[in-house]
Amino acid sequence: MGRSGVSFLLALLLTAFTAPAQQPEAALVPFARANVVLVQTTAPSDSVLQILQHYLTERGFLLDTVDAGQGLLTTTVAVPARTLAQQMKIRACQTPAGWRLTALYTIEGPLSSATGFPAQHLGLESAPNKTAFRALEDVARALPRSTLRYSRAKVRFGALTKLEDALKMPW
Repeated sequence: MGRSGVSFLLALLLTAFTAPAQQPEAALVPFARANVVLVQTTAPSDSVLQILQHYLTERGFLLDTVDAGQGLLTTTVAVPARTLAQQMKIRACQTPAGWRLTALYTIEGPLSSATGFPAQHLGLESAPNKTAFRALEDVARALPRSTLRYSRAKVRFGALTKLEDALKMPW
């Protein structure tokens, strides 16, 4: 390979490694590592919040924030948790395109500690992250006259992030 061939390869590799990561567009079906459920509905925002609030409390979720002015609803986690609902923090926020739902779930450790992980469409159906993602889908399906789409967002927390910090991070 000549000098121009090596230069071309280096330029190609440099472009590949420095290009910004592109987020996939919204899909009609969940794809591997999807962690956002986008909901388009014709229901008014105050009605959406009431439906979500009722649906979540009926299923044992612990409400944290309900703000009609900002179009925001969040749940909180309990440590130790007795149910999946108490292990999950769901965030539903209104956007110009509809509603954006994300969730994290906790896995408890020793001494009443817990770690937060994103709910995402990955792995076996019985995997904790996929179980939490399916629960998030069920919440989205509770909204009337709605269409679901799926997307992926960058998550800014991981296994080494303190739970208190992970719970504060919107994504």
